[in-house]
Amino acid sequence: MKTNWAIATLLSLGIVSSFNLFKAEPNTLAQQQSPYVSELDSPVRGLTAQAVDDLLNGRGAGYAMTAELNSYPGPRHVLDLRQELALSPEQIQRIEAIFQQMNEEAERVGQAIVEREEEFSNAFASGTITEAEIEAQTQELALLYGAYRAIHLQPHFKIKHLLSPEQVARYDQLRGYSNLETQSTPNPHHQNR
Repeated sequence: MKTNWAIATLLSLGIVSSFNLFKAEPNTLAQQQSPYVSELDSPVRGLTAQAVDDLLNGRGAGYAMTAELNSYPGPRHVLDLRQELALSPEQIQRIEAIFQQMNEEAERVGQAIVEREEEFSNAFASGTITEAEIEAQTQELALLYGAYRAIHLQPHFKIKHLLSPEQVARYDQLRGYSNLETQSTPNPHHQNR
């Protein structure tokens, strides 16, 4: 009898526990909102408000991370670290010119991206989008985003050649990317490709 009681108790606890797992709270669906809900107020649906601001102001927003993390210093950060890097007046002048040109081009292309993204979003919102338009507009946006990224990557390439190897190593150290001993060690995954 005690064994049967123990089994019955365990079974009933199991059933109650299982029931509690599947018992839905009245507001469960409301509590599982999409992470996109906060983006409904963005100036362009499909982009965060921060992304719109970054694009309109020509900010890098990670578009040059490939260069940055492979010892190709970025113009803004090099200028911010001018004293620590002991930049010469000529280096400062050339880097400032590169930075200004980059900003002008990035703002122009960033504006075009925001405009195209807004048109794309509006086509979805109005229900007039077609499969062909999706293909065409995403291809056009891909070209614009590619141009935007290139605008941010090219200054890194140019600036690396304006700095001494010691300045590049110091930059990486100051930015927390490496210490001086391991600065120029290539990533083994990037070799022989």
